[in-house]
Amino acid sequence: MSERTDLFLGLDVGTTATKALVVDSHGREVATASYGYGLSTPRDGWVEQDPEDLWRAVVATCRGVRDQLASNSHIVALGLSSQAGTTIPVGTGGRPTHNAFSWMDHRASEQAKRVQDQFGADFIYRTTGWHLGGGLPLLLIAWLRENCPKEFAATERFLFVNDFVVERLTDRRCTNPSDAGITQLMNLDTGDWDEQLLAFSGAERDQLSPLQPSGYPVGTLTPEVANATGLDPDLVVVNGAHDQYCAAVGAGVTRPGQVLLSCGTAWVILAVPEDKEKALDSGMAVSRHAVECRWGAIRSMGGVGTSMEWLLDNVWSGKENSGRARLYDAINRAVGHSRPGADGLYFCPLAGGHGVAFARTGGGFLGLSLAHTRADMARAVMEGIAYELRWVIQEIRDAGLGVADLTMVGGAAESEVWPQIVADITALPVTLPSSKQAAGRGAAILAAVGAGQFGDPEEGFSAFGSQATRLLPDADRQAVYDKAIRKSQRSYEVLRKQEGMSLRRHRTCQQGRSRHVRQSR
Repeated sequence: MSERTDLFLGLDVGTTATKALVVDSHGREVATASYGYGLSTPRDGWVEQDPEDLWRAVVATCRGVRDQLASNSHIVALGLSSQAGTTIPVGTGGRPTHNAFSWMDHRASEQAKRVQDQFGADFIYRTTGWHLGGGLPLLLIAWLRENCPKEFAATERFLFVNDFVVERLTDRRCTNPSDAGITQLMNLDTGDWDEQLLAFSGAERDQLSPLQPSGYPVGTLTPEVANATGLDPDLVVVNGAHDQYCAAVGAGVTRPGQVLLSCGTAWVILAVPEDKEKALDSGMAVSRHAVECRWGAIRSMGGVGTSMEWLLDNVWSGKENSGRARLYDAINRAVGHSRPGADGLYFCPLAGGHGVAFARTGGGFLGLSLAHTRADMARAVMEGIAYELRWVIQEIRDAGLGVADLTMVGGAAESEVWPQIVADITALPVTLPSSKQAAGRGAAILAAVGAGQFGDPEEGFSAFGSQATRLLPDADRQAVYDKAIRKSQRSYEVLRKQEGMSLRRHRTCQQGRSRHVRQSR
């Protein structure tokens, strides 16, 4: 009889897809699966999701990894990573009373104004760690109460994605501090639901799930779920964390001075501050980390990834355009033929770069000439986004938060050249985990903690942490970039003045037209 193999499942329930990752007791990846779904936009600014789509994806991915495993394999525990800030109202029998309100929804502008008038924006931020945002549960629960009274009255519980999946899996209720923080209903200091903010939303305390630490064992699968997924009924479901915090656990970013750089459409920076108050003074979004007694501070760099998509769609076209992967490979090869500094070409990222010269007009190139090639343009885009990161890191340091090194995950981390550019421009060592699923690996580590395999997530990472490559900044290239950034800043000053003059002229013209209209009346 063959010996039983114990495994751990990390489930990453994201905004547009759910991914499952199974690792063995040594952290080796033995099975993966994914299942996609969509969002709906019933009106401008409204973004919703069918909760049943999320559940179908959970069942499908669990079944998908189970079918890849040998019969003697035993998944001991399941941990969760989830999109945060999405609100799911449910009624009798756990049936949704309304579509889920996505964290991207912006319908609750009236409620945002009212809560700001009542409490003040600073109170909300200092109490919850998050700035007011139209798509967060505090406001959307209030919106539901005021605009859909029947659905609100039929709602027995307000769940978030972690809670929703946990309840479906186990028929038990539980949420975690990093997910609860972004709801703007949890008090950052107490780690409990805030009575004043609950009162504003209209939600009762017993309508929200009890708070437990990440890694807390919630319960085992119901017989129905075990049958649907093919998983063992005795599998332990473990309380998870916000996906960025799971990624931090999976990448080993758990100690002060460490920074996670998650590269997608937006680049998300997660720093581990030593001091919560300094983190709040920085203006970053502050939550409790998935590791107890640790904090996390998040800053998003807009849609900088959109700049690379623009490059792919508009500059890198033609016969090579046979798929995104091949295009990225072509760009990586080409960038190697462009020197650091892109031969004097500078790019300000789209979607509102930090350089502010293009704050109203969009992104753009500085210094473009007929001598520049596509390779120069590609390098300039990579460098421009890295410059943006450098400015953000400096702001974090100015707030008194330490930054000692970067761990880079996501699409850009898979580039052959971009991580080294980031290291050279920021003058920081860059670590590249070999695993492409940092959030799923972090969830699997939490699963192992909940199953008693490890005492805490840091011990789990030491055992489960994947192999990593470490890149050091090059002093010569760093000197080139330092010179280039000083030159770009002088150009920014000129552009700012020109833009300011244009704006003043525009306002003068508008005022003149208004006076003319009033006189005509």
